Formats: sequence, C-alpha cells, structure tokens
Amino acid sequence: MSSNRPQRLGDVLDTVIDDLGLRSKIDEARVVEAWEAVAGPQVNGVTENAWVDDGRFFVQVRSAAWRQELQMQRGHWKDRLNDELGGSLVEEIIFR
Repeated sequence: MSSNRPQRLGDVLDTVIDDLGLRSKIDEARVVEAWEAVAGPQVNGVTENAWVDDGRFFVQVRSAAWRQELQMQRGHWKDRLNDELGGSLVEEIIFR
C-alpha cells in the first residue's frame, strides 16, 4: 500500500538499493574507500590492489616485509576498518 506522505530521501534510496540488489556492491566499494582513509599514505604506498570477497578483505602488498608486518597486525586493521565503516562489514583481512 502506497502512502502519499513525504519520505526521507535516505530511506527511499536505501529501499531502491536493496530492491535492485546493489547493497553488497556498495558495501564492497565502501570497504575499499575506507581502507584508503584508515591505512594512510605510508601503507597505501606499498599496496597495489584491494578487493572484498564474501566478507573477506584482500590487500595486495608489494613487499614481503610489509606484508608480514601488516599480517601480524591484521586484527588491529580489521577493527579500525570496521570502526570507520560503522559496522562489521569485514570479517577478515588477508594481506597478499
């Protein structure tokens, strides 16, 4: 049943995004964007690519030494990333 009452634009957009099945793609883009902000210029300088697959966030790292360092701190990075996103969109971070 449709209502003629005004609705908040954000609510309408959320409904459209969900109806079109775009929520997961938008969330994946948000994760990659948030990573760039959280990681900062030094870490971004040693990473080549980042993508999300089924709650797992993959970050390709150029240097084995950096990859090992980041991998040891992956819990910290996951927490910071999810804090930035305002929810638990990332279940695991894998540095490659």
